[in-house]
Amino acid sequence: MSANAYLGAWPVVEALRGGADIVVTGRVTDTGLTLAPMIHTFGWQPDAWDLLAAGTVAGHTIECGAQCSGGNCLVDWDGIPDLANVGYPIVEAAADGTFEITKHPGTGGRISVAGVKEQLVYEMGNPAEYITPDGIADFTTIQLEQRGKDRVRVSGVRGRPATDMLKVSIGYFYGYKAVGTLVYAWPDAYRKAQAADRILRQRLADLGLKFEAVLTEFVGADATHGPLARASARLDQLPEVQLRIGVRSPDKGAVERFTREIAPLILNGPPSVTGFAGGRPKPEEIVAYWPALIDKGMVEPCVEVVQV
Repeated sequence: MSANAYLGAWPVVEALRGGADIVVTGRVTDTGLTLAPMIHTFGWQPDAWDLLAAGTVAGHTIECGAQCSGGNCLVDWDGIPDLANVGYPIVEAAADGTFEITKHPGTGGRISVAGVKEQLVYEMGNPAEYITPDGIADFTTIQLEQRGKDRVRVSGVRGRPATDMLKVSIGYFYGYKAVGTLVYAWPDAYRKAQAADRILRQRLADLGLKFEAVLTEFVGADATHGPLARASARLDQLPEVQLRIGVRSPDKGAVERFTREIAPLILNGPPSVTGFAGGRPKPEEIVAYWPALIDKGMVEPCVEVVQV
């Protein structure tokens, strides 16, 4: 259905060098959107691997909006000021590859070494090999320093040559799914949700329905922490638990029948159902995701500058 290669910064650099004020692009790496104007402004060369890695780290630091200026922050999260007016991070960069992360005065949130560190390890694989189309950044070389209120200096970034491959994200049709939910109230909320799951699964089996996957989650009990929650939480004291169950199948008819077996549980199953969120679910087409690699030589970016 779709196949999008992750391009790097250089096509954006070409557009900027051609005089573009606004660059509209297809799939470009998040880091490339910051690295490109740095390359353009400072005249960095394609083999300046340490500098390209520094620009990549700059892009990674701010790519998730306010996540490095207070959003989604574990460190003193309830002490971060005025998240309703959070300030988005700004990179103030230098030609030598050093840069500072800051935000506009008078905005909420907080720029700190701890917060920047959290963003740096976000979506992280091997920290010594952060691979992009533009080069490989070694995150273990990054040096962070608090330079004042809401200002962190980043330096010391080292890089290595880029690979000869691009990542490609492929989307393709993969059958049908449906997800339904029921909320059970105290007392015995968790046990009621478990019983409803058993009853529903038995009805599906009695109907001879076959599914590639059936997934049950007990939201409020163990949907997040799984066995760890079941081992330590007072599950018998939970005031409410949401049963969330989904199925996947290439057979749309089987998925449709599953959706008709959920609603009867409101009156024909365990008691104290307090919510039937969203009504009866509907079958949805699945667009599955397949990440792969493709040789860079098979992709030729095209840049067009339009005068408006």
